[in-house]
Amino acid sequence: MWNIKYLSNRFNTLVSLLIVLNVVLFVSAIPATAEEKKGQVKASNSDFGLPTHRRDGGSRGSRDDCVTDAENQNLMALIPEKTVGINASTAPKLFFYVPKVNHQRTLEFVLRNEQDQLIYEAFLSTEGNGIISVEIPADVHSNLLATEQNYHWYLSMICDSQQRSRDIVVEGWMRQETIDTATKEQLHTASSVEQAEVYSEQGFWYNALSVLAENHDSIAQQPMIRQKWSEMLKSVGLEELAFKPFIETELIEAPAGYF
Repeated sequence: MWNIKYLSNRFNTLVSLLIVLNVVLFVSAIPATAEEKKGQVKASNSDFGLPTHRRDGGSRGSRDDCVTDAENQNLMALIPEKTVGINASTAPKLFFYVPKVNHQRTLEFVLRNEQDQLIYEAFLSTEGNGIISVEIPADVHSNLLATEQNYHWYLSMICDSQQRSRDIVVEGWMRQETIDTATKEQLHTASSVEQAEVYSEQGFWYNALSVLAENHDSIAQQPMIRQKWSEMLKSVGLEELAFKPFIETELIEAPAGYF
């Protein structure tokens, strides 16, 4: 014969467990607040199993040849650490922090497809100590870049043109994707900061940075733009670069003896 008291206790225990389980499921289903989402990059971005090195891995000797303060200065790519940055622009821009160099240096930017075929290459001169942008021309984008494909990029600081193994290098990946019609309409009426937020929520990292960088001198929106720029870099662990100045670079011909 079943013990009524035993069955009652078991039933009460089961009900309690179900209540706890429902509470846990309810809490986990609550969406993040606007404040929690602020500045975050879309978590669904994937690394696709592709390597990213946003901080240069150059030797101490290489940095001594190039950089005025080799202890504390690194060439850095302004990208999330372990995700492939998504882009939807017809002229993609990538951003990098270049440390102060001991004299004018040449940078080499290279873009290749997943079959390691060269898509684009450019040489730039700089004196460093700030954030630069590298733009992939629209004609390269329209003729050579395909959506839903990954592209491998490198930025190298040439420390010794006769020994390229001493280059200081950062590398990462860019993925071409398209923006849906509803998002395009939302972007059309949004301010620069709002556009950056939309791009960020959709995972378009390069576009989010670009829209802020292109308007960083806007007097009316400057405080908000700078705050958003800082939030985005902080969200990927690059807060130390948030207040670095933008600097100019100059496109140059390939250095003598390069080929």
